[in-house]
Amino acid sequence: MKAKDKKNKYIFFTLKNIIIFSIAVISIFYIIIFYHYYFGESVVYATEEVSSPINNLELSEAEKIDIDSYIQDNSKEGVKEEYTVEEVELEFITKYKNNASLPKGTLQVTQEGRKGKQQITTKKTYENDQLISEEQVSAKITKAAVNKIVEVGIGTRKSK
Repeated sequence: MKAKDKKNKYIFFTLKNIIIFSIAVISIFYIIIFYHYYFGESVVYATEEVSSPINNLELSEAEKIDIDSYIQDNSKEGVKEEYTVEEVELEFITKYKNNASLPKGTLQVTQEGRKGKQQITTKKTYENDQLISEEQVSAKITKAAVNKIVEVGIGTRKSK
């Protein structure tokens, strides 16, 4: 035998053999799944016991309670708390700065002011629908105010 023939004799991992082997394994897998799905044993662990619930029913001698009437009676009187959120506008402050480079009596705005916003949460307590107390619970600035800055001329020259 030639060396080439010996080499081909022991090589059995060819593409054809791999494809045939893969198809055979997949087919066996599907056969097993099909068998267990259609012919597999169904195991039932729970059983149902049928009894008549009407025969075992015991009636109570208690009075029926009208829940709606109790709610209405108890909600009319008593203490109620109410929280309100109010948005308040914050004013800006005008600040004046002296500037020696500007002529005396001259005003120059270097930064425009802008109003801000603040949310104030208030707790109101009512007793018998009458306000008995009101207190501020929290205050949160949602938009900060920007101060207006005006420079005042204090130079030696006078403005015309």
